[in-house]
Amino acid sequence: MSDKAKVVALGYFDSVHIGHQKVIKTAEALSYSKGAALTVFSFDGNLKKALGNADGCNVFTTKERKAIFKQIGIKNAQFAPTTKEFLSLTPTEFLDFINSFGTVVAYVCGEDYRFGRNGVGDVEFLKSYANKNGQEVVTVPMIDQDGEKVSTTRIKRLLLDGEIERANKLLGRSYFVTGKVERGRKVGEKLGFPTANVRIKKDKITLKNGVYAGRCLVDDKEYLAMINYGAKPTFSLSDLSIEAHLIGYEGDLYGKTVTLFIDGFLREIIKFASAEKLKEQLKKDLKNTKDRKYD
Repeated sequence: MSDKAKVVALGYFDSVHIGHQKVIKTAEALSYSKGAALTVFSFDGNLKKALGNADGCNVFTTKERKAIFKQIGIKNAQFAPTTKEFLSLTPTEFLDFINSFGTVVAYVCGEDYRFGRNGVGDVEFLKSYANKNGQEVVTVPMIDQDGEKVSTTRIKRLLLDGEIERANKLLGRSYFVTGKVERGRKVGEKLGFPTANVRIKKDKITLKNGVYAGRCLVDDKEYLAMINYGAKPTFSLSDLSIEAHLIGYEGDLYGKTVTLFIDGFLREIIKFASAEKLKEQLKKDLKNTKDRKYD
């Protein structure tokens, strides 16, 4: 990492939602005014799980968050470990670690930011530390939407309830899953709707079971996609999976890494009386996916 003076945006940024983005944009503007480099400080792996949080699932994996950072123009991101040793650092040791990578001129964080062992460090502690070291602290007020704080917890609740459009509004982008296409049972192909089956990381938040409208990015090209998340009761399959029928794609997807963007909830997953009845419904789902307006 460069020794150039830097402004550090502090946070876990686990879903990089619109509140997180405001912190990052504020830090970016401050870095320009100070002629400093911007660094986004985050954590590698699953911080919530490492801290023993029962709701230890991430909205986005570390790899996915890195992709988001790149998309919004972040060139420098520092990912701290989620080891027991690192999470046991005192607030002072935590800040000393950040300062060990170069000259920090300012910190930017949310007004409720906490850090250090057991989260005992807060904004007042950060300001005291910064004052002693000739550094600046800028706090960003939390964002309210519809009378409720924008938070990852709220986004997770919306995802679990199938409120994908509302969740996406808080995320500032469509919720997505990146993974490798694996071989499935080819049930969809037999019905005339071949699908890409994508493995989901175990610590990634689950969605409400359902059929969704979305898009799939493969080989730097985007296709509209009809996405099934959940079980397949018509064929007595109860295992969770995510599979997508790419509209207009021709070719072999097996082994490719794809990104599925989930834009809208179409319907519940139900058990059909026959494969033919399911095929009739899939034709309707396909039309609804094509007819939907995409941002």
